[in-house]
Amino acid sequence: MKYLAFAALSMVSVFASANEVASTSVSAQPLSQVEQYNRHKGIDVAKVVSIKNAQDPEKVDGLVNSKMVYVDGAGVTRTLDYTIMGYGRQNG
Repeated sequence: MKYLAFAALSMVSVFASANEVASTSVSAQPLSQVEQYNRHKGIDVAKVVSIKNAQDPEKVDGLVNSKMVYVDGAGVTRTLDYTIMGYGRQNG
């Protein structure tokens, strides 16, 4: 009976320490935060990773939400939310 209890407690401690190591490695990586665009604040863009639009600006007459993922001068990946004007009815 003592061996069974010892084995059960050993397994619990192994899983607890493995969970602690996994959560530490995940929290060590910086998370990308989404920023709202402010035209009065400068943006430090070293490289644009991707630009995605919620809708096709060629088919929409109005505001279109967009998201840009970029790398700044310090090498940190950032995400920026902004709006653009759709040009769907430019010619008519």
